[in-house]
This record gives sequence, structure tokens and C-alpha cells, in this order.
Amino acid sequence: MSLRDLSRSTPLRLAGVFALTIVLLTGGVFAFVYEVTTEARVAQLKKVFSDEAETAAASDDARLRRALSLRLTRDFRRLDYVALFDSSGRILFGNLERKPDIPVDGRTHYLPGFRPADEAEPEPTLMVARARPNGDVIVLGRSLANVEMLRSLFNQTLAYAILPVAAGALALGFFFSRRTAARIHEIDDAIAEIVNGDLRARLPIRSGFEELDGVIASVNEMLDEIERLMGQLAAVGDNIAHDLRAPLVNVRAILDQALVEAPKGAALRQPVQTALRQLDRTMTTIDALLRVSAIEGERRRSAFAEMDLAEICGELFDFFEPLAKAKGVELTLAKGGAIIRRGDPDLMREAIANLIDNALKFTPRGGSVKIAATAEEGLARVEVCDNGRGVPAAEAHDIFRRFARAENGADLPGAGLGLSIAETIARLHGMELVVADNAPGARFTLAERVPAAEERR
Repeated sequence: MSLRDLSRSTPLRLAGVFALTIVLLTGGVFAFVYEVTTEARVAQLKKVFSDEAETAAASDDARLRRALSLRLTRDFRRLDYVALFDSSGRILFGNLERKPDIPVDGRTHYLPGFRPADEAEPEPTLMVARARPNGDVIVLGRSLANVEMLRSLFNQTLAYAILPVAAGALALGFFFSRRTAARIHEIDDAIAEIVNGDLRARLPIRSGFEELDGVIASVNEMLDEIERLMGQLAAVGDNIAHDLRAPLVNVRAILDQALVEAPKGAALRQPVQTALRQLDRTMTTIDALLRVSAIEGERRRSAFAEMDLAEICGELFDFFEPLAKAKGVELTLAKGGAIIRRGDPDLMREAIANLIDNALKFTPRGGSVKIAATAEEGLARVEVCDNGRGVPAAEAHDIFRRFARAENGADLPGAGLGLSIAETIARLHGMELVVADNAPGARFTLAERVPAAEERR
């Protein structure tokens, strides 16, 4: 199975969706946990700052300076910024050059781009300002740069952790999609054989796909029953044909003998001759039915060998050319190179002969019939075209059924089995027989089927 086919397979797409879902859910959960934790930490800091500012505002100058110095050095809740400003905004103590632009309300405020000095880089900061009884303003601050750094580190770690998860999910999806796609293709190939007429083919069963194997087992049981019923139906038809053939042969022999012994001019000679013609037509139909049954039943693949379709067409052209001349129809052959395929040469010769005979039958005097064997894009095609009566579009799919005859050919002799035999032989060789309008006339094409893998692409 090619990578192109695999990339378009539904199992791999589902694996990709699954991997993406895992990545999004994992990232979402970690991001949620991180944001909740961070928000809780920031809320705790805000409360601490408010309490610190309230305590500092109530302390005297000496105690305040000593406490703030300790906060800047040894306190585990170390303050990054502390300052004491007088009522005019002049710095009295601390590490801030100027008073931050925040309300003096004792509440913690978030500054996303605070600069402690003109040359310093902006950083997110928590700030609180509170007035003292003497009018001074105490300012406390805590940088959140470490929180942002932790956020960035978390995002990088999450990305590095998710990549292996996504790669592993895709690898598993790739593996299982290949197995599933190969399994489906095996089933598809088996179905193609059944569609082509081989009712003995069965869908493959493997271990490891219990649900699918259960369905396949049921389908195979259904095919067993269909094959049995079709076999009984075919056997009924064959038995009737066989049982009819012997008495019809006897009746014909009796009538033929009676015709020989009857004196010339006898009144019964004409009815007897008419009866003999009808018997011959009936026996021809019975022989054709038995022939179709033999082809469908035996599946003569044991007789398959290399055959040249172009050579077979040439042989049939030589055979039918005198008949075409006698009827006044121009028969032509488009010569080309050899087209070697495996098949039963006798059956293929019979199928193409039925097409040529059918074309000559429906082509009036002065018309033409063309035979061509070609290979387009590696697929063999045999075409028999005529400019005769043609096939009505509404009957194009029905003429390949047994005993089916086009309405515009009801006046011509035939049992309606020639095209059925040709279509049966085509299916046996993995080919299909179709008819199209030749404007005027009909164009019958015997063509190889596109392989299932290529058709899916």
C-alpha cells in the first residue's frame, strides 16, 4: 500500500484527529492547572502586600526602616521594591527612584510593565501604596518576572512533552491504519471477485478483528447460502435443458425421416419443414443455455494461458470476412501490436465472435463493421463497432441478460443468448462488456477492469 493511499485512508485521519485531541486536552488541562495555581499565588501575594502595607503604615520611622530592610534581605516573602515617600512625593527611604502611579488606597495593583528605573526593563509587578498618619506614603512591590519565567518554562516543557505524545499517537495510528487499510483492501478485493461472478470466493477472516470477523463470518454464511440457491437454480435449468434435448433430438429424427419418406408434393412436407426449423432453433437455444451454464459453473481458469487478443481478432476477421462480403457489409480490422494476456483463448474467441456476429446481423447491406484491439494505459480493449440499427439507450443494460432482445431486432433470428455468453466470458477474464452509441450504430467494448488499488486512487 503506497504512502499516498495511506495518507488518504480514514483510519490514519482518525488517528491524526485522536492525536490532536490528546494534545489539545493535555495542553488544556496543564494550562488550566497552571493558571489556577498562578492566580491563587498572586491572590495570596496581594493579601500579604495589603497586610504588610497596613502594618508598615502603623509603625514608627525607626521600626519601619528596620522592618523594610529585613524584607529586602532575609524575609522568605522578600519584597523587591520598598520605598517611603513624604507627602510631596520625595523619596525618604527605599530602592525606588519615584513614586509609582497607583492609587494610595492600601490595595494591591497589578502593573504589567513597571520600570523601577529609566534604564530598567519593564516587568510585571504587584504594587501597594498606603498613607501613614503623618502624610508619608509607604510603597511595597513584588516583581512577577519569576512567575512569567515559570510560565514560559512551563510552556516550553509542555511543548516538549506534548511532541513525543503526539508523535507516539501518530505512530500508533500509522501502524494500526496500515493494518486496517490492508485488511479493508483484502476484503475489497474479495468482494470484487464476487462481483465479477465468482460466488465461491469468500471474505478473508483474521484474528485480532473480532467485531469485523463476526460480520465477515455472517457475510460468508450468506454467500454460502446464495451459492447453494444459485447452484440449485442453475441445476434446475440444466436438468430441464438436458431432459428436453434428448426427446427433441428424437422428434427431429422422426420428422426428418418422415420428410425423407414423404412423396414430393405431399401437403405435409411444408409443415414438417417448418417444424424442423423450429426444432433446430429450440435446440440451438438449449445448447446456448448449457454453454452459459458450463462457463459459469466450471470457471475454466485451469485452461488459462497466454493469449494474444490482437491475433484472435485477426483470426476472427479472416473467418467472418467472406460472410460480411456475401451480405454486402464492409468488415475492417484495425491492426496493431500484440496484446498478451492470460485467459482461455477458446472462450475469448467465442465472446468476440458473438460480438462480430451480432454486429453483422444488425448492420444492413452497404454498412460497415470495424474490429479493433488496443491497449490504452496498460488496459486491453477489444471494440466491435457498426453503423447499423444500434441499441436504444433504455435497453443498454438489459441486452446482456439471458433471452433479452432489443425491440428494434425482434424481426431478426436469434435466441438472445449471444451477448449473455459474451458478458459471462468477459467477467470470467476480469473484464467488462459495455455498449455505447456509435452514432449511428452500436459500439461494443470488451475492456479490462481498472485494478481496485488504482481505482481507489
